[in-house]
Amino acid sequence: MGKTWIIDENFDGVRLDRFLRRNYPHIPLGAIMRAIRTGEVRVNGSKAIPSYRLGEKDRVHVPFEDHVPQKASLGPSKGALDVVYMNENIMVINKPCGLLSQPASRGEDSVVNRAIGLINRHKGEFAPTPVHRLDRNVSGVMVLALNLPSLRALTKLFRDRKVIKKYLAIVKGTLIGEGEIDVSLKKDERFLKSVACEGDGKKSITMYKSLYAGERASLVELELLTGRPHQLRAHLSYIGHPIIGDIKYGGYKEGVKRPMLHAHVLEFLMHDSDLDYLSGKKFTAHVPKDMTETLKLFQIDPNIPY
Repeated sequence: MGKTWIIDENFDGVRLDRFLRRNYPHIPLGAIMRAIRTGEVRVNGSKAIPSYRLGEKDRVHVPFEDHVPQKASLGPSKGALDVVYMNENIMVINKPCGLLSQPASRGEDSVVNRAIGLINRHKGEFAPTPVHRLDRNVSGVMVLALNLPSLRALTKLFRDRKVIKKYLAIVKGTLIGEGEIDVSLKKDERFLKSVACEGDGKKSITMYKSLYAGERASLVELELLTGRPHQLRAHLSYIGHPIIGDIKYGGYKEGVKRPMLHAHVLEFLMHDSDLDYLSGKKFTAHVPKDMTETLKLFQIDPNIPY
């Protein structure tokens, strides 16, 4: 039983565990890792570790039943996307709040499905793939790879911190000046949130700069130096300035329907790579209407230069 894959150029260099997760999305991650650990998954007849990098013509035997076709939940969507930049390799968009980065179930509206519809991709072709993700209720600039070489190169740039990621947030209270929040974070499984901790969490660093400090709320620019889940939300809450609308992390609602957090800038540092056309490029996503309205609600000039 099971199936034997012969690796082609599309998966050359991909980690074994990621290859299995991509092609068997219906199998729980724990079951995949257990199958690798016990040797039920074999590469060229031998046991392999999860981080093994596959090579072209490698033979991968898996114990699972018929695999689900790649990206089974994907399909074209007619919803619009605000495209900031696009060529044959990448797509940069301004994601609206309320839209998933990837579909959680078959046919669900998402950035990926809208991108498939926009570029008329057919079943079996490489699906547009987010290189980084934004939470459903976070708006802003986001980049998708349109082929595997670009996905690999972009992933490396993000991993090597050669991409500057800046956000805008409206936070509770009067926040003045600028500084660094260097506080480790860990996941609170009970409440499904990230919490500040001492010692046993993952190192997390956020830079902040106040653009306008009001009596009840402030507009701040944030730069992610690490990319932990809910990092900005948890860090701002930790220093006593939770994001407006972010009830989970202590921000008052004030009629706001979502956390006032917007991915404003992606800037690619000068580098030598297969993506030399991005070297030194800066992409900016305009601030959405609900955020400008919230600025006005707290008597903050929405025309402040960011």
